[in-house]
Amino acid sequence: MSNLSRRAALLALAALVPWASAAKAAADAGPPVPGPNSWAAHGAAPLKSVETIVIDAPPEKVWAVVSDFAHYDWLPGVKGVEASGGNEPERAKRKLLMADGGAVEETLVRWDAERMTLAWHRDHDDVRHLPAINYMTHVTVKPAGEGKSLAEWKGRFYRGHPFNDPPPGLDDDTALAAVTALHRANLAALKARVEGR
Repeated sequence: MSNLSRRAALLALAALVPWASAAKAAADAGPPVPGPNSWAAHGAAPLKSVETIVIDAPPEKVWAVVSDFAHYDWLPGVKGVEASGGNEPERAKRKLLMADGGAVEETLVRWDAERMTLAWHRDHDDVRHLPAINYMTHVTVKPAGEGKSLAEWKGRFYRGHPFNDPPPGLDDDTALAAVTALHRANLAALKARVEGR
């Protein structure tokens, strides 16, 4: 197993708890500050994570769950949701109340029943809980044959430190591993919710 694979596996196990000491130390140091060589390049490049899962239910049943932006209390680590604006893009907002006492605020930016897809972005970054910034996600449901569905959870984001020379815990590999682990956990929770497990 490569160092990157080992690191990704460890981060996947820790997806629902605060990040390890390197990420926490970097985050506790305050907002990112440009280093001496930051002028030499444009900083971080956008990253993307796409994960899928097959759910033993028709697409309409899966869409009924994922399309309800105000009721994502089935997500791992979420104990409640405060929401307003229904499913209307740019007006619909929600606050995910986390079991650890934190909160995640998000705004719906796309909701398309015909294509069974919706998208939202996080209103604020908190690299202590997710070592990535400018996180935006799309969830899409597609037929998978034999009455099953394929759910896709796709995210676009930047590493937790937007400038050159990121500290350990806020680099590209850490951000990608953390978001991938988050997507996998969310899809597993969606599958369990729809299939009634």
